[in-house]
Amino acid sequence: MIKGSQLIGRAVIDMEAAERLGKIREIIVQRDGERLAGFMVVHGETIVRSGGKRRMIPASAVYSIGPDAMTVRGSSIQELAELDNLPRMSDIIGHKMITQSGRLLGVIDDMLINREDGTIVGFVVGEGVRSKLENILNPQRSKLHGYVRADADLHVGNELIVVPDDALIEGEPSAREGDQKTAPAKTDEGDSHPWEARALAEPTRPSIWTRRKETPAPAQSKTPAEPGLKTETARPVENYQPAEDARPETSQQDREDEAVTTAPKDQSQP
Repeated sequence: MIKGSQLIGRAVIDMEAAERLGKIREIIVQRDGERLAGFMVVHGETIVRSGGKRRMIPASAVYSIGPDAMTVRGSSIQELAELDNLPRMSDIIGHKMITQSGRLLGVIDDMLINREDGTIVGFVVGEGVRSKLENILNPQRSKLHGYVRADADLHVGNELIVVPDDALIEGEPSAREGDQKTAPAKTDEGDSHPWEARALAEPTRPSIWTRRKETPAPAQSKTPAEPGLKTETARPVENYQPAEDARPETSQQDREDEAVTTAPKDQSQP
């Protein structure tokens, strides 16, 4: 096993092109929580994590996770738009875990990954800020170490995760476990690689994880339009007359008087 936090910042090498692609910025998780979906890799970013080129590498392209770098097969890298919408490890970190019997285990502060095929083994139980303060004030307080199995029947909410009572594996997990294992024998080009086979496997349970950014924001109230405003504008107005036609009618006598009044004066008079 290897902790997810140990992969952040690790170099990514295209072993076919003998080229450094960048370093791991984020780990992408399948919604079923059983395996990794891919990695967000950045190249050329500054020390303050700005700039640089970002690319998504699917888990099916991973060849091996070593102590210094993760090697991938460049010919298997396909830019999958769906990877951008899947949950990250950062979406999982921070959830509080409580057993069905009501025992608060702690918060998730890391993730355990099988380096051989990308299977998620479990979620490391952390103390959280409050528990750490309580341990400082009360050194005799018992501390819980261990991880919750990822294949357990987990019920995930926005902030809490309810787990079966037998889902906790107590004891400090070894972060370097598996590093000294014998590397799997190389297979022919046509054979399926363990990472590829695991990534393409059908899920065995429904989706439980979502991206936190997917939570819909409360809809902003809009000022309703004045009722009937549109229909009043569109309604034909009866008995409408243009401005010229609306002037009051004048009699024949009035028109004659107006003609006399406006007649030009005779300038020939002495």
